[in-house]
Amino acid sequence: MKEIIKCIEKYIEITNDNGFIIHWKKLSEKLIEGIQSNYSNREDKIVKIIESIINRVGTFKTQGKGQKYSISTSSIFIHGNKSQVEFIYYGEKKQRELGDIIFILSVVYNGKKYFEKMTINQVKKSKDISWRFSNQSAKEQLYLLSRFPTFKGIKRSFIPSKEYNLSNNYGCLGTHGLLYSPGDFALVSSKELEVLLSMKNTLRLDDLLKLERKAMVCSCCIFHDVEECIYIFHKFIHYYPRCLEYFPFVCDLPVLGNKCISYNVYDFSNKYLLGHIGELIYAKELPYNNSAFQFLQDLLNAIGRKANRENLSDNISKFMSSFYKYEYADSWNGGGIEEYGKVDYEDGGIGIIHTNVNLGEGE
Repeated sequence: MKEIIKCIEKYIEITNDNGFIIHWKKLSEKLIEGIQSNYSNREDKIVKIIESIINRVGTFKTQGKGQKYSISTSSIFIHGNKSQVEFIYYGEKKQRELGDIIFILSVVYNGKKYFEKMTINQVKKSKDISWRFSNQSAKEQLYLLSRFPTFKGIKRSFIPSKEYNLSNNYGCLGTHGLLYSPGDFALVSSKELEVLLSMKNTLRLDDLLKLERKAMVCSCCIFHDVEECIYIFHKFIHYYPRCLEYFPFVCDLPVLGNKCISYNVYDFSNKYLLGHIGELIYAKELPYNNSAFQFLQDLLNAIGRKANRENLSDNISKFMSSFYKYEYADSWNGGGIEEYGKVDYEDGGIGIIHTNVNLGEGE
């Protein structure tokens, strides 16, 4: 447990360093460029914006002060039938995309991953800082990402065809990315978004401010010391595992919290790099969302095998090498995965953005 405390303390320390801030600004600029370059496309061609975002982010690295830590971000866009899954929606079988972009953050300490967070994001476009969710497909998509009913990938989807039952402990495994002109986006938990839309069909940007104020009022976090937070978290969740979603990971610390609302790209990038965005899908010696962790491993496994079998872009191989450059601190042996059918290259795709925050201790 002492190593975990040291890891978090070092993570907090580097967030005040100029290198961390530089990476935050670079990522923000790249995301804005990606959105802006294709924002004029029709909404049904939003995949072009996703691809543009992924291409602009690319791969880049920032070295910290004294070369003692580094932050590296990489991305891939996988062409083909979108991330289609099937699930039951109020008694009817439906097919929808699981998401447009998967954001992943890994915290590396002593050469191994100590923490990993992930969110599956569905992008929606606006022209006037408001977003309509009146059509049936939008409601079904929101249902999927807010509740995560049992789902499985359809034929030729990149999502494996076995059934998945994912927990959404922190309410941030599924999110909606709300694009607005000329090249910006807000982010909100799909779970919270569904509640906001329970009495209306349109969301405005200022609705997110009201939601965040409510979350701040409802917060019961009183611990600010890393060691005390870890101790309380570990003991509390051991005895009350069902209460996980009501207990932010490390209380009121600057990193690895649960702040699943952002108002613009800079706000998102900062919270993403601080580990506030997404579900905790891996943590050394601490409870985490194992169902989401296994889903991600299956998905990456399936993508990697398809890339090898069909001689897809070298970028996928490079991305896989980057993602698995560091082992998980607790042993994980992976698992087998069935063969899937050939990818068809329809007008769709899914993007993945992954960042390693390598604290550099012990290397």
